[in-house]
This record gives sequence, structure tokens and C-alpha cells, in this order.
Amino acid sequence: MRTKSEWVAFFTALSLCLPGFAATVDPEAALAEGNRRFRRDETAAALDAYVRGYAGGRSPTAGVLAYNAGTCALRLGRLPEALLWYRRAEVLRSGDQWLRDNLILTRRALGDPPEAEPVWGIWLARRRWIAAGGVVLAWAALGLLLVPRTPRGLFAAAALLACTAFAAGTLPGRIGPRPAVLLAACPAPGGNLPAGSEVWVRAAKQGGWRVFGEGRDLHCPANAVGLVEP
Repeated sequence: MRTKSEWVAFFTALSLCLPGFAATVDPEAALAEGNRRFRRDETAAALDAYVRGYAGGRSPTAGVLAYNAGTCALRLGRLPEALLWYRRAEVLRSGDQWLRDNLILTRRALGDPPEAEPVWGIWLARRRWIAAGGVVLAWAALGLLLVPRTPRGLFAAAALLACTAFAAGTLPGRIGPRPAVLLAACPAPGGNLPAGSEVWVRAAKQGGWRVFGEGRDLHCPANAVGLVEP
């Protein structure tokens, strides 16, 4: 018989492996609706459909939804929004030549606003394999739990290592500076930081976001900042 603490560890490890089950929007249906709207030249409605589908969870379709949303925003002349969606697509579809070309096109249309250099806490956040390794270890811990006569110490060590790896791969991107695109200009010493600027931000205690990098430490309202990885 397993103890209560072992079953608690079981469900803790299981929760690491089920991040997207709470999605309520069908990404495939949203993609199909967006494509229909786009073919009818209903670009704004298509954009809304793609955004709804993307918000439904990190499905394999999310990269396509983000790319299509960027194309719609670009067609509507909403350049900072287009850049944000293309950057989101870049996270999920790295290596896509069309995406790279559209990113270059959008940045040029925005006048190539400055891009802030990354700051502390980003090294771990950029290495997704660390979090993925935590999930793999969590499954290994589950397997150990189901094997009769597995030493408790071995299971506990695997579960602890899984939680540590998962936290190390995800927490820096949540509590540290995160990549973002400014959707509206933010006041800065010596002139506004223009819309379309690619920056690193962290949630401010007074609400909104603090912008870091290149000697800047300024505050932007929440609706002026779009996170690349929400």
C-alpha cells in the first residue's frame, strides 16, 4: 500500500503533465472559422477568430493561429499588433522562412524601433528543454510509483528532481523579465519609447509593467504591453 504522502506526490507530478486540459476553445474550429472569414475579406472577424483559438491553449495549431493573426493585423495596418503575433508565432514556428520575412517586413514598416537586450533570468527561461525534462522525469516518477516494491527514496528523489527541473525551466520566465512588444508608445526620458519596440518587462507593483534594458527603468500601462508568451 502507498502512503498518503506518496499519493500527494503522484498528483503533484501528474499536474505537471496536464497543463493544457483546461482549454475551452477548439483551436481547429477557430482556425477553420478564421480561414473562412479571411477568404471572404472579413479580416477583422478573421483576426478575432484566430485570437480566440490561440487563447484556447498551447495546441499544435497555436503557431498557425498566431501567424494568421499577425497577417490579419498587418493587412489591417495594426503594425505593433502584427509584430506581437508574429513574435508569438516565432516561439512556436522557429525556422519558418515566410515568418522571418514577415517579421522583417513588419519591423521595417515600424521604422525598426529599438530592441532591448535581454537581462537577468532569461537564460533559463529560453531553455525549454529544462522544463520538458522536468515533465519527462515526472512521468518516470509516476512509473516508479506503479512498480511494486519500488524504494520510497528512489521515487521521492525522482519526484523532487522533476519538480525542481520543471520549476527551473518555467519560473524565471514568469517572475523575471519577459519578452514583450509595446502596442502603444510609453513615456521615457528623452522621448517616448515608440509602439512596436521589442522590450523586456516585469509586472509592476502599482499595476502595469516595468520596462528593462539599455539603461531604461520605466513604467508602461497594462494595455500598452503585449507579452510574447502570455
